[in-house]
Amino acid sequence: MKPRLHSVPTGSAALPVHDPHCRSCGTAVIGKFCHHCSEPAHAHPPSVAEFVHEFIGHYVALEGKLWRTLKLLILRPGQLTNEFLRGRRVPFLEPLRLYLTLSLVFFALIKICGITLPQLMLAPDSVGLSYQRTIYVSGSSKGREAVTTASVTMYDKAGDAPEVRNGIAAVLSQLERVNTHWADNVRHFFDEPAEHRAERLNQGFRSNLPYMLIGALPLFALYLKLLYLRSGRRYGEHVLFAMHANAFALLAASVMIVLPGTAMWLLVADSAQPAALADYIQLLPLLALIGYLPLAMQRVYGGHWLATTVRWLLLIGLHLMMIVALTMTAEFIGIAAHG
Repeated sequence: MKPRLHSVPTGSAALPVHDPHCRSCGTAVIGKFCHHCSEPAHAHPPSVAEFVHEFIGHYVALEGKLWRTLKLLILRPGQLTNEFLRGRRVPFLEPLRLYLTLSLVFFALIKICGITLPQLMLAPDSVGLSYQRTIYVSGSSKGREAVTTASVTMYDKAGDAPEVRNGIAAVLSQLERVNTHWADNVRHFFDEPAEHRAERLNQGFRSNLPYMLIGALPLFALYLKLLYLRSGRRYGEHVLFAMHANAFALLAASVMIVLPGTAMWLLVADSAQPAALADYIQLLPLLALIGYLPLAMQRVYGGHWLATTVRWLLLIGLHLMMIVALTMTAEFIGIAAHG
């Protein structure tokens, strides 16, 4: 049957129209939508609110499905994955859309709240980590800002500096055989002041963080496939679990951004600049994240708790090592390619 074409009046006369047949495929319509092609049965002029809702909906899920999905994701680790595997998908948000929505919220909070990441210090004879925070000191009419800095050195071999430099020189010699321009850029990087090196490293980290998270997601699922090789589950099932687990991780990280205090300060705090109570409060979502993954793994994959714990430790270890490897690769490419 050919579709029936109807002309819709223009201007103010364009009122809602109902037709018993679909305007796109001609199928008889029962209800609000065509069961064959999903065309709405009621035609009406679009409103500005509809355009705004459609625009936002492409980037952030705000409808009731999101809150229903988040409730199950948070309160029952792993159950959302089980619901999808059992075929109950209509009541919940699609896994990819959930992950992208929480990713957008996470990176937006980093930008809006002005989150300062720990500064990586890299030199030929030492590697360390520093963190800078701004404290608002009371006692004046306007208040004043005091910037405090603390650092921790993870590697310091000042006495072995000649040997370290000789090792770097050997690496640069090999790199020069591959690409002379890259070797020159790396030499120029080590000649820069320490604060410039730290800023370049962290700028590269912030720029590549979204790509690292996306790239690590399928690898996370691959580790699950290997750890549960005898379960007979398909790789797509592990991808589904990985999306839900990493979505919760993004949610926990977003909560840490919103909460007062800075958990990162605990890594570099000392007696001169001690941590505050708010810094410890930020550990709550971090502890929730640590406990979430084994609970979700147990609910989805089953098995003995001891085996789940061992798999969880291996999974976390592999995932963190891959993130470090991706970070180092991104930093090296940034330094070697852009000088």
